[in-house]
Amino acid sequence: MAIALPRITRTAILFLVAVCSQSGGQESEQPRPILPDPKLTPGDVFDVTKEDICVPGYARKVRNVTPALKRQVYARYGITRWKTGDYEVDHLIPLSLGGSNSIKNLWPQSTRTSPWNSDVKVALDRRLHNLVCAGKLDLRTAQQAVASNWIEAYKKYVGHEPKTFNPPESSSPDNEVWVNLRSGKYWRPGSRYYGKTSRGEFMTEIDALDRGYSPAGGTGQ
Repeated sequence: MAIALPRITRTAILFLVAVCSQSGGQESEQPRPILPDPKLTPGDVFDVTKEDICVPGYARKVRNVTPALKRQVYARYGITRWKTGDYEVDHLIPLSLGGSNSIKNLWPQSTRTSPWNSDVKVALDRRLHNLVCAGKLDLRTAQQAVASNWIEAYKKYVGHEPKTFNPPESSSPDNEVWVNLRSGKYWRPGSRYYGKTSRGEFMTEIDALDRGYSPAGGTGQ
């Protein structure tokens, strides 16, 4: 079910692209979206309620984005080459707020732009989910807020602008977390359990959170 944005919102949202600052090479010319193109990604939701999305593990259960679908998302945004860790194929309306796996709800969000990037949006998604499940925010309102302009929603519901940082330009497994698939907990690089528990796999922290996993001990260390 597509989210219908107000007409004024549709015309006001610009497709913002941050260009990689690396010098030379074709990879530096790839788009780095920080807001989705509303024509390509208007947002889409499942027919679910607050009671559905607040069940622990809900997002992990409904997540279904295949590698082929991810490639389609990149192609729609004109991204022809990327390295692991450059982008996160993001659910604009997160699964944790009832967002669907439709391509209308997916976009390649930059992980390397600053201050607005996929890690910051995860913080917003988590905040909105907590507010909805605590009964402090209507689910539909939360969906509309993040679909309309997630940066403005961050400023409103999180309340402070994220710090500027210099993201790493290289990509390696060290940019990923190690998830214990049995316990549902993950560890960050530097932990003595990183990459060492049984029945685990590497994935981006965004993917881990989107699938319903959480940092071990609250910190992942």
